[in-house]
Amino acid sequence: MTIRPATVADAADLSRLHTASFEDGWTRDDFATWLARREAMAVVALREREAVAFGLALMAGSDAELLTIATDPAARQSGWGRQIFRALDAHALTRGLERWVLEAARNNVPALGLYKSEGFMEIGVRKAYYDTRQGRVDALVMSRPVGSGSGHGAA
Repeated sequence: MTIRPATVADAADLSRLHTASFEDGWTRDDFATWLARREAMAVVALREREAVAFGLALMAGSDAELLTIATDPAARQSGWGRQIFRALDAHALTRGLERWVLEAARNNVPALGLYKSEGFMEIGVRKAYYDTRQGRVDALVMSRPVGSGSGHGAA
């Protein structure tokens, strides 16, 4: 397994993974636009040269805003999401960012479990934020300090 910075050349793979993970998956062009931004932080996990997971975040002032993490459905429950987040956290730390901010659908149990296990705390709710096939779902807004998770030797 290799985790490396993602580039615009990875846009099609990231779109494939995102579309397999979310109802409204982003296109290759969406990812090309995100990845071309100076404030983007993105990593991709490769297993034998195949992209199996990725994460995308933005620098926003002193905050790191996590936009998305996605894992190939066949590779889920293997720790990829945690490794992706920790790689992004390391990037945020080296860039001097102070706080992570994210939002996740209230019904996205795997994501919420990951974020809580990595030290995120709920700081707000955006009512009926996501439009899903099952109806509107609240977004939980969560935060934690950069570099404070269990992957960085925090006490």
